[in-house]
Parts: sequence; C-alpha cells; structure tokens
Amino acid sequence: MPRIQINAPAFFQFKTQIQVRVTDLNYGNHLANDKVQAYLQQSRVEMLHQVGLSELNIGDNTSLIQGDAAIIYQSEGYLLNQIDIMLAVNDFGNSSFDVVYQLNNLSTSKPLALAKTRLVCFNYEERKVMPVPESFISAINSLAQIR
Repeated sequence: MPRIQINAPAFFQFKTQIQVRVTDLNYGNHLANDKVQAYLQQSRVEMLHQVGLSELNIGDNTSLIQGDAAIIYQSEGYLLNQIDIMLAVNDFGNSSFDVVYQLNNLSTSKPLALAKTRLVCFNYEERKVMPVPESFISAINSLAQIR
C-alpha cells in the first residue's frame, strides 16, 4: 500500500511553538503519535485566536468540525524539545478547507511531521454543514506569508 502524500505549500500563514511535556511521551519515551494530533489542534486554535476567531465561531454562526486528518511522521520528539509548527490554510471548497502543518523539531534540527486536516464548516445548533464564510477567508488571507 502506498504512503499518503501531503504537499507542503509554498508558504505558511502562521507559526507557533510547543514544548514537549512529560505527559506527551509514550512508553517508548518519545512523543506519542496521538499527541501530534493534539499539537495540530492547539496550533490551529492559536492561529484562529490571532485573527479574533475560534473553532466554535469562524463567522456567520459557523463552527468547525474535522472531516479527516493525515500525518506523516518524520522523526522523534523527546521531553523538552521545542517544536516549531507552521500552518497554511488552503484548498477552499464550498463548505470545507484544508490546513497543512509542518512540524519541525528545533532541538534536533529535524522535521518532525507533515500533516493535513480537512475542516468542515458546521452549524451545531442546526446540525448542518455551512458554506465557508467570506469573512473567514478574508481573516485568513490577512495573515502574513511565512516561507
């Protein structure tokens, strides 16, 4: 079976850092794979916060729900390592979009993981899929480009 493919974008729109905590380790004494998924959400929440939004409100009474996730693990992370996470929002559809994440281990100077999540715009009160708000696209496009 072929490996999944995730294409890194030409530029990213947000950057943050997370330090590996003792509670992020697994029995192999390195960063647990499920914690990488948590890092994706944490960095996404920080990006949304920077533009005055949240996963529960990206505009027009619209929230986010995760449709899928893919992670390509590239190296290990260890206790107290500094992880640099860059995000790019792209591939907008009518009611969904992708967020691509590049995680780099600054402590080892190695790429840690490349990931992608497909987020779907959703109204929890009406329990239905919603269009991507134009105001959300404008807010994301206001972020600086990081290479």
